Amino acid sequence: MVKTLFNTEPVREIGSEHALLLEAGNDFCCYVYWHKADNKIDGLKYLSFDETETERRLLEIINELQNKRVGNAVVCAAFSQALLVPNKFFKQDYSMLDAVYSQAGQTYFHDAIPEWQLVNAYSVPAGFNQAVQSAFTSVQFLHAYTPTIKIYNGYIADNQLLVHFTTQHFRVLLKKDSAVHLAQTYAYKTPLDVVYYLLKVCYEFGMAQQNVYLILSGLIEKDSNLVTELQQYFINLHFANPPEISLSDDTYPHHFFTSLFNLAACVS
Repeated sequence: MVKTLFNTEPVREIGSEHALLLEAGNDFCCYVYWHKADNKIDGLKYLSFDETETERRLLEIINELQNKRVGNAVVCAAFSQALLVPNKFFKQDYSMLDAVYSQAGQTYFHDAIPEWQLVNAYSVPAGFNQAVQSAFTSVQFLHAYTPTIKIYNGYIADNQLLVHFTTQHFRVLLKKDSAVHLAQTYAYKTPLDVVYYLLKVCYEFGMAQQNVYLILSGLIEKDSNLVTELQQYFINLHFANPPEISLSDDTYPHHFFTSLFNLAACVS
């Protein structure tokens, strides 16, 4: 079953001047039409589904979108199969990725992040990749970690935990001492699950939690039990800064869609 969490209709006709920005994970898919010249998002949709139906649901979504005559498609892979590798150790054979995840039916990609001297190696389901390549004439792939690393978030604190929530998972990126030390995706069911993982990260990397800037984005409400629980452990808790990109509909908080805004900034 597919559940629509958010849906705003475009205020103007979608055409070649728009880019489709799509993020896909094991249990969700969200996309917007970005008008680059105006730096404006026209239309937004966020769908969730069961992880047992991932590839089938994603293929259905791509099939529905292929009739949109967008100029190009930028696909952000939010699957957990990803590794950050120092430039000098990346050999383009993806052997480390296979050793860690050992998952069949995958297509491999990598994003160069020269400003951090890193390569983000990752994979996506092969059927999903084939559907995307067939549906659009111009396609660019990135992994969800990449825009988070590349795009400045407005905070200059030395120790930062950037935490982005989807429907059943949250992504954690640790920036410490001007370096990226961790990029990982965790599943969660309760607020205490999230607290446990974040405190564990602080412990493993020798960070006093009172000194850590916790920067939240994605599907998290400011007045939620999750935020209340996090505030008991983290003093410097912030929500992602609003983007310079405008939304055609401001019904929802901007931090819900930080990953898509970062994606637009990454390819602009």
